[in-house]
Amino acid sequence: MDRAIPLPLPESALANDASRGGERLALAERLAESTANPEAMLQAARFFALEGRRDRAIDTLRQAILAHPRDVEILSLLADLLSRSGAFEEADRVFRQALDLDPAHAETWYRRGLHAGRQGVASAARESYEEAVRHDERHVRAWVNVGLARADLGDRRAAVRALQRAVVVDPSCAEAHTNLGILYMEEGLREESVAEFRDAVRLSPESGETHFNLGWALLAHEELEQAEGALEAAARIDPRNAEGLYALALLHLKVGKNAAAVTVLKSAIALRPDDGRLHYHLAVGYNNLEAIEQAILALETAARLIPDDPRIHRLLGVAFDKKELPARAREAYRRAAALGG
Repeated sequence: MDRAIPLPLPESALANDASRGGERLALAERLAESTANPEAMLQAARFFALEGRRDRAIDTLRQAILAHPRDVEILSLLADLLSRSGAFEEADRVFRQALDLDPAHAETWYRRGLHAGRQGVASAARESYEEAVRHDERHVRAWVNVGLARADLGDRRAAVRALQRAVVVDPSCAEAHTNLGILYMEEGLREESVAEFRDAVRLSPESGETHFNLGWALLAHEELEQAEGALEAAARIDPRNAEGLYALALLHLKVGKNAAAVTVLKSAIALRPDDGRLHYHLAVGYNNLEAIEQAILALETAARLIPDDPRIHRLLGVAFDKKELPARAREAYRRAAALGG
């Protein structure tokens, strides 16, 4: 684990109320009949998309365009849903139609940025997000994505400015606080990063990533008791996040809870069996528990996965010494020394 986990914003605000799916679909079907009312048809399409009926949403928007060919929001949402469905060429064409009608439509620029990002065209995505905030300075989702795009380019000052702007526009945006915290953490600004991560946890307590990032920052600065609480919360919320389990295991090893570390690492390895770091730290836990045979097995797996890590071979030497296998211990120490360990 090299860093905290960036927290992207959900791609759109289609979801409002995730319950009452059947009622919503029935309402969507009624709204879709209101061809004279573009807002009703838009709402129908949003409901269909929210309930996983993307094809029905697209069909509804195609019908809406026949009646309202110059409605920019209909075109924009259709382009977005086409892009999400992988129909990139048609989405390109519909995005161009929408922007030809209204070059200042910020949401279309934002959706076009997501569209470019799905295709791996980072420069086009960044340019679209920047157009979005140029036309709407309060478009918080676009500011967050400007920040992420600028960070990916290595322009950290611009990234920080964009994310700070997102927080000013919407102080309740957990994703903005999280990503700002990551940038502060990478710059060594401990207090600032922890403060941002705490805000993210407060705003999004149901997110395992927010608890993980706070716990990781606290662990990095040896605030172990608070880190343990945050990392345990992350593991409880998202028990399939191998990185979160790894961080919790590192904390357990640091405070001497070796049996707990072994248990957590076994769960992480079940999720990510080819991660050599997990096997190495499992061996550390076993070694601390004097379960030497299990430690050797874990180290041999780690050495196969990360053959050039001197720590693995050095600990193998220790384990072989404990098993009174001097020849194998010498070979392991020699290998560690050759690798710079």
